[in-house]
Amino acid sequence: MAGDSGGDAPRPPGQASRGRCRRHQAASLPIDLMADIAARSDPVTLLRCAATCSDMRCRVADPAFRRRLRLRHANRFVPSLLRGHLIGDKSKADKDEHMCLVDAPTAGATIGLLASAAESFPHSPDGEPLKLHRPVSARDGLVLVYKDHELRVCNLATGCSQPVPHGDMFGSYYALLVGDGKGGAAGRPFQVVTASLVLEQNCNHLLVQAFSSELGTWGPCTEIRTPQIHGQAEHAYGYPPRSDNALRARPLVVGGAVHWLCLTDKAGYVLKLCVGAAAAAPRLTVTKLPGSYPYNSKRKTQHLLATMEAGGSPAVLVADGDKISAWIQSKHTARWNQKPQVVIKYEEISRFIGDPDEESRLAQVWVWRTQEHKVSLVWFAERSGIVLIRMYDDYLFWLDLQSMKILRCSSDPRICRNKFMYRPCEMDLTTWVPTFSSSLACNSSVCIQFG
Repeated sequence: MAGDSGGDAPRPPGQASRGRCRRHQAASLPIDLMADIAARSDPVTLLRCAATCSDMRCRVADPAFRRRLRLRHANRFVPSLLRGHLIGDKSKADKDEHMCLVDAPTAGATIGLLASAAESFPHSPDGEPLKLHRPVSARDGLVLVYKDHELRVCNLATGCSQPVPHGDMFGSYYALLVGDGKGGAAGRPFQVVTASLVLEQNCNHLLVQAFSSELGTWGPCTEIRTPQIHGQAEHAYGYPPRSDNALRARPLVVGGAVHWLCLTDKAGYVLKLCVGAAAAAPRLTVTKLPGSYPYNSKRKTQHLLATMEAGGSPAVLVADGDKISAWIQSKHTARWNQKPQVVIKYEEISRFIGDPDEESRLAQVWVWRTQEHKVSLVWFAERSGIVLIRMYDDYLFWLDLQSMKILRCSSDPRICRNKFMYRPCEMDLTTWVPTFSSSLACNSSVCIQFG
């Protein structure tokens, strides 16, 4: 009967179609609100929003929109944040003009050696060229430099800088931490952390001191006992080991903490140092690398701290006889994997040169080179996920840890192996400017430029 059919009775065609529209019609947001949300997202989300339609793309290209950008750091690497890398002649470290920039402003561009870093970055507000001198740490668009017993933090986007007074541990290893927001003469809040690991019989300890740009002063020098660390610092080519500082000079900053690598004749260790507010005492965590790790390599293998994903757990890269491998720490248990992951083999790196005759010549050179002169893991850029690799003396390669592929290759015979120092030049998100071609579609490539 009709009364028994209830809700199963057929609806008129018009009513049925209206019901389907109500069920499938998605709620829409005004484009102004969508643009405001995109301005506070991360770079990847912003690019996806811009690729959805021409109206959104026009909004992102508008200079007024760029002034509103408050992008968060992405949960993935953004290779386009890497502007290039700074190089400098160690023998001319006290001269203003010694720093140069190996530049790669756009994807696929030829990497070239520019005349000087002073010509590559804005001048200071008083019109003076930016003097980078001897960079000792670089992060998020700021560079910590050293000259004439003075430390200074320079902003590569504005040319502004802020001096850092001497601390109790002046001359130790330094790490630069950069905060969010604006403030101070450098334009960004920052901390400078200095540390020294002293290995003495029955009295191993880490000395730590931190400078806060917001307070304008160094905190107290803190001594933290490290009984977990055993052995003496690793020997280097027959020279006696260092007992005053057993840390490796290239720290890793991830998750707001500074990580250092320590290798002794007994084991390998990674030290995680959390430095909070000025009143809070620094906290140290020491983890031991697995027995399979080549900790006692007499410096014949190259070691470098990195992360395999943005903001992820630390990993230690090792360059041995024919490949680069990674020992990775578990994010959940903090334990290190017993077996390494192969990142890339040297033959894959060599093929990127693209010249068979040159590859053949380099292969002959490779035979008589010792391991220490074959491959150097120079630095890791934490926001872009790029590792700089040096091979065959004057060849520099950019390795993308996200894809485990070589992105770029450059060669300049003027850059001697043991004569130059290197620092990554990553831009901060506040100076990141996306530009789009008129034919941009959802699956097309996006060109990134820097302001």
